[in-house]
Amino acid sequence: MLQAAMIEGFRAADYFDAFSHVDKNIRSLMDVVAAAADGPGSDSESQKTRSSQTANTIQPPCLANIDGDSEEEATVAFLCSGLPHYEGPVAIDYDSLETSLDAYLQSTRGTCAGADDGDDDDDEEPVYEEAWVVERRPRQEPQQSPQTLGGPAGDAGLLAYEGWISFEALEEAARTALQLPAHQRCRLGSRTESEYMLHYAIETGPGAEAEQWTVQIPKPSVAADVFASELITMAYVREHSDVCVPQILASEMTSLNGAGVPYAIVERLAGEPLGRHWHGLSAHEKRRVLDQIADAVVQLSQLRLPRIGSLAARDGALVVGPLLDPRRAEPGYSDAPLGPFDTCAEYYTALIDASLAALEALEGPSAEQSFDRMELLAYRRMAPRFAACSDGFALAPRALDLQHFLVDPATLRISGVVDWTFGGSRPLGSVVQAPAFTFDDAPRWEPVALDMRLRHRRNLVRYRRWFVSGLRKRAWAALGKQASEQLARLVDRGYWRFKYEHEIAEHVMYSNPWTFRAVWQHVHPDDEFAVWFAQTRPS
Repeated sequence: MLQAAMIEGFRAADYFDAFSHVDKNIRSLMDVVAAAADGPGSDSESQKTRSSQTANTIQPPCLANIDGDSEEEATVAFLCSGLPHYEGPVAIDYDSLETSLDAYLQSTRGTCAGADDGDDDDDEEPVYEEAWVVERRPRQEPQQSPQTLGGPAGDAGLLAYEGWISFEALEEAARTALQLPAHQRCRLGSRTESEYMLHYAIETGPGAEAEQWTVQIPKPSVAADVFASELITMAYVREHSDVCVPQILASEMTSLNGAGVPYAIVERLAGEPLGRHWHGLSAHEKRRVLDQIADAVVQLSQLRLPRIGSLAARDGALVVGPLLDPRRAEPGYSDAPLGPFDTCAEYYTALIDASLAALEALEGPSAEQSFDRMELLAYRRMAPRFAACSDGFALAPRALDLQHFLVDPATLRISGVVDWTFGGSRPLGSVVQAPAFTFDDAPRWEPVALDMRLRHRRNLVRYRRWFVSGLRKRAWAALGKQASEQLARLVDRGYWRFKYEHEIAEHVMYSNPWTFRAVWQHVHPDDEFAVWFAQTRPS
């Protein structure tokens, strides 16, 4: 992994030069490592022990080959090797879930003082709360589900937007749709919001049990075609599968109505966001939840469509229209349609080209010198490696993450799949992947100490294996052996394609340069990233 250190003229300083472009927070990450070595400031014996273990494992293995100008630069080189498929000089086999956990355990066993062997695939290894050192990423108390998010938003722009809405007209529309008699209560109550939508509870009587419906209104930045496509997608999924999505009772797709805004009267599903409970579940409980998610994914896999795009209505018929991309509302992006696409190659190329155009619009001539442009051009060259997808296309939300699932906290039964904004048809291999929260992330969002980071990542591999086990069972029961094996094969070898597709869909504003380097190293296993960077960077 660190063979560039053996190349004449390369020093640890060259690593730092390359990786400081990859992650601007590398020095703050180094400070976090120093804090981890000090351990939490508690006198409890267990924390003292864990602090001792952390201090003993902070120093990276096998740094002898680095011609380091300083210990700091050697540490930087090591930290920048802490990618999803590397721990120090050790490459982790993520090419197949069938072998990745065993390979990971074999490669990392003994690296972690006091760590569990973790040989039991039915259990997970403990990762202590203080192991994260810094506050976790605003914890996937994800963008909360519209069904359960509480409290007013207090945003001045939204308050001004509300001034244009006729709530009397909305209440009358709700009364008509619910077929309520004139004497029965029908008023709009508390407002909640998701990333793209406003939701107003419809109160038809005393108590929360009377709030079974909401009025859903797109935020001002949400285009009419996006709102219409979400409603069409929800109705299609509800009609053609057993996936539990909210029922749509009535809707107005444009603002040409008495309320002055597009709206829909939508069922309010019971349950709480999975993100509120996931981190506190036992291994057995997590496996139960992943089994249910696998069941939903199997059903979505059968919602096949002929092209990649978003559902739309045209001349009274349902069609696959252009893919609706949330980035088109971001600076630099054109609102020109994306697709629909007949092949994965067209799809990937269009996503990358849209980001290149946005980068040029945002940065002008300086874009030629940017690391983002280097990334995007490299991703374009990698596209043929991931574009072979002859399995067809299926309908799904834009991503399956913690915010998309409602769960009954008493029974852990998934009660609904929500948040279908920007949903559409995508390659089958992407639709059937394990949910996004079972994949690793940038190191700065993970435990910093090596031993705890290894435990955390091994647990993520376990979650994906539990998911594919559930998918095999559910697909076999619903579709038969052959289909079960096909879907399991797509998941088994889908790690790198998932990472690639996720990244090119997030550029430019939300790119993850750590993942870029991991994908780059996977595609170029015999090359060294620091060498490529030095040779490719514009002079």
